[in-house]
Amino acid sequence: MARVIAGDEAAFRSLAERQLGRILRLAQKMLGSAADADEVAQEVLLRVWLNARRWDPRKSRLSTWIYTITYRICLDRLRGRRTETLDEAMDIPDPTPGVYDILARKADLNQLRSALDALPARQRAALILFYHEELSGQEAADILNVRLRAFWSLLHRARQAAERFLKPSAP
Repeated sequence: MARVIAGDEAAFRSLAERQLGRILRLAQKMLGSAADADEVAQEVLLRVWLNARRWDPRKSRLSTWIYTITYRICLDRLRGRRTETLDEAMDIPDPTPGVYDILARKADLNQLRSALDALPARQRAALILFYHEELSGQEAADILNVRLRAFWSLLHRARQAAERFLKPSAP
């Protein structure tokens, strides 16, 4: 990071290559769109390059700092969404007749995606950071800018809300 702060482009490229997968995974899970995730990743990397001096290793790990930037940009985008984009409106699943296992899995994933989309952004982020990105509770709490105890409460509420959404409704 010292080389990045000094303006070393090769060091920045190396850092970007190591962090890009994490940035894209979080952004895509938060936003539900690969195209939006690509845009977020570009913005995150630009901010890292321009604000490298702001990172303080005494306050957080580099990955936590980058996750925090990613989370905040995603949150801004989610707050700014008013309507569904044309791409999202035209996104029709492509069922393959006769391949029941694939269809069942796709249905489960769609239901899980719908459950995640139904959650408030902070709860969604808590689930993604803890379960998908496998961050520790403290790292996720730092990214979400909450105390550890508040993070566990947020994660608990998110799990309960997702479970309620995923339970089949009684006829």
